[in-house]
Amino acid sequence: MIHFTYNTDFSLNSEHAVAELINSVAISKGKSIDKFFYHFVSETKIQQVNKEHLKHDFVTDVITFDYSNDKEICAEAFVCASEVFKNAKRYGQPIENEMVRVLLHAVLHVLGYDDKSKASSQEMRKQEDRFLAVFNKKHK
Repeated sequence: MIHFTYNTDFSLNSEHAVAELINSVAISKGKSIDKFFYHFVSETKIQQVNKEHLKHDFVTDVITFDYSNDKEICAEAFVCASEVFKNAKRYGQPIENEMVRVLLHAVLHVLGYDDKSKASSQEMRKQEDRFLAVFNKKHK
C-alpha cells in the first residue's frame, strides 16, 4: 500500500499512476511494498524533521525513513513540495518531472541506493532517469 498524505496545498495530479510506478520500481528490484507513506509537508516541517533526525538545520526536498525487513518495504518519506518546485525551476524541469523524480529518489534509497559519493549519486540519477522515462512514456 502506498499512501499520500497532504499537509500543504499541494496534491499529486496522477496519484494512481505514481503509485503504480513506485510499485513497479520495487518489483523490478525484487521487493514488494507493504507500506510506504509519502507525507507532503511545509518547509518548516521538513526542516524540523531534518534537524531532529539527521542533525541538519536546513530545508531539503525529501527525507526517507526505512523500516523494512527483508523483501517487504515499509517506509515513509517527507516531501517538501515548495523545495521541489524551486529545484524544478533551478534545473529547468517541469514540476511534475521533478516531483516524480523525488518520489523515485525516496523509494530508491529504501531499495539500497545512496547518494553519498559521486559514483553512487550518478547511479541513483541513472535509475531515476530510467524510471522517470518509463513514467513519461506511459502517462504523457
